[in-house]
Amino acid sequence: MASQIMIIDEHEFGKLIRKIDRISDKLENLDLKSNDGFKEKWYVSAEVCKILKVSKRTLQNMRDNQTIKFRKSGKKIYYKASDIEEYLNKI
Repeated sequence: MASQIMIIDEHEFGKLIRKIDRISDKLENLDLKSNDGFKEKWYVSAEVCKILKVSKRTLQNMRDNQTIKFRKSGKKIYYKASDIEEYLNKI
């Protein structure tokens, strides 16, 4: 299948990016703590820092070193409760 190239002017591209940002913001604001449709609890970085008693920078290092599993949605980072528990069992 041949790839197609689409040319879009800068103004329209900016509008598209703003729409994507708004969608991303709405997704970030979903209350994952309610677990509707999820089998387990999800935590944001600030909560994980408190649970693990580490700084934001240390948590960043843990992500960089793949010490702890995480998922990213837009600008937010989420951690599954079972992944946090798995990490705690290793240390």
